[in-house]
Amino acid sequence: MKTKTLKTLLVAAITMAAMSMPSTANAQLGGLVKKAKDKAKEKVEQVVDKKKEDVKKEAKKAKEDAKMKALETQRPTLPWVMDPNGTYNGIGMEEFVDRMVEMDITEDGLKELKSQLDARFKHNHVLDKINSGPDYDVKLWESIQKENERYWQFYDKIGSWTSVLINSTTVTEDENGAVSVSTKGSLMTANKYRAKGSVQGIILVKRNGKYVFASLGGQGSYLNDADLEGAKKCAKQMHLFQIFTKDIHQLWDEVGEKYSNTQKYMYYNQNVYANAADQAIAQNSPENIEYKAMPKAGAMHSKFKAEALAIAKAEEPGVIDIIITSNDWDVKMNGLVPERRNIYGYYITQDKNGKICKDRMWTQKYQGDGKYGKLKAGGVGVSSDFYVK
Repeated sequence: MKTKTLKTLLVAAITMAAMSMPSTANAQLGGLVKKAKDKAKEKVEQVVDKKKEDVKKEAKKAKEDAKMKALETQRPTLPWVMDPNGTYNGIGMEEFVDRMVEMDITEDGLKELKSQLDARFKHNHVLDKINSGPDYDVKLWESIQKENERYWQFYDKIGSWTSVLINSTTVTEDENGAVSVSTKGSLMTANKYRAKGSVQGIILVKRNGKYVFASLGGQGSYLNDADLEGAKKCAKQMHLFQIFTKDIHQLWDEVGEKYSNTQKYMYYNQNVYANAADQAIAQNSPENIEYKAMPKAGAMHSKFKAEALAIAKAEEPGVIDIIITSNDWDVKMNGLVPERRNIYGYYITQDKNGKICKDRMWTQKYQGDGKYGKLKAGGVGVSSDFYVK
């Protein structure tokens, strides 16, 4: 009986275990199916999201491309200055700037050129900003870079001329950004408008509230007819440059271009001194001359006067006398070996307003064995010309 009962219970247990297996398997299979469905759904959603993002990007790019193409078709006139091969009546950029006064160029014509430069430069910055990213238009980018490079070359050339016409180192800016300019500015100093054999250099100084001409040392001066014509050309050159430089920084700020304080002050100075030069030209008068005492002769004067005077007259026919102010030789060494020795003094010329002292020196070249060669003209000294009583 016991044996039969045990068998019966064992069969029943096996039967129940067999009956429960399909239920567990089904449950596991259902879980796997759900996970697969969820993963498939997630992938579909990712694909849809990517397609939406791609569509948005394509739409944005198409919009930007359309905007850029529209901008390209609307590009302002390309001024010859920004054209890599551009010339003005066969004249290149540098010569154009150098000859602005001598050539028949109207102020209206220069204003039109300035307008074209501003429009094209500003438009290039808009195009360059849009033309970005990994698939940018290389040819367009190169074209813009070449044009803008020419633009800056033009303003650099104007800047170099300005530094010749005026002295830009005397402009200061306070903590509030206010710009102030000293009462001195160089004019006709080492430039082509100075008459041959004329005064060394001319600056503008303010006297009694008005600008007048002065020597490099600040002594009030009066320009003869030849030098006055040169001063007028300098003033005109600055006025012509003013067309290009006045308020130029407003445009540069607008497009986000960086410029140095030197550029800012230089252009500001130009605007100041263009008007100051006009004022000095109008005030040019012998009454502005400030006379100095005649320099005293040094110990070397009597010994070398005749020789030095002959050299001076051969170099400058208008010389009427010379004064040597040196008491001894100024020996210039090259290491331990003498190179030359100099004496210093003045050429003296005369015009209707009086005698003029012009700073000069004479030199002897070292020839070895303690010997020096003949006395020769040694060039212009560092002081300025001045009238003497």
